[in-house]
Amino acid sequence: MLIFWKSIHGINLWKLNRMFIKLAASKISLEEQIQNGILKIEFKPKQAISLIGMEQKKEIEQTIQQLEGFEILKLCLFEECVPVYQEKRSLGSVSRWLEIHIKRDNG
Repeated sequence: MLIFWKSIHGINLWKLNRMFIKLAASKISLEEQIQNGILKIEFKPKQAISLIGMEQKKEIEQTIQQLEGFEILKLCLFEECVPVYQEKRSLGSVSRWLEIHIKRDNG
C-alpha cells in the first residue's frame, strides 16, 4: 500500500497510482486520452535548469511499472504497456510527462 506522500523525483506515486486505477475503471475516458497508441500524463513542471539522467529516468519508469494501478491498467485493457518518462526544458523550468506506449491485444 502506498503512503500518500511517497514520491520519486517529485512525482507523487499515490496520486499517479489513483489516476491509473481511475483510467482502468473508465474505458471511455481512457479511449479519449489515447492518441496514436500513446497515453500522455502530464506532471507539474519542476523548477530546475537541467534534465535528469538516464539512471533516474530508468528508476522512475521501473517504479511506475511496479505500481498496483499500472498493473490494473495493463490487465484490464491492454496486452502491453510501456511507460516512458519525458522531460523538456522551457523558460526557467522543466516540463515533465509520462507517455504510456500501448500495444493492443488484437487476438
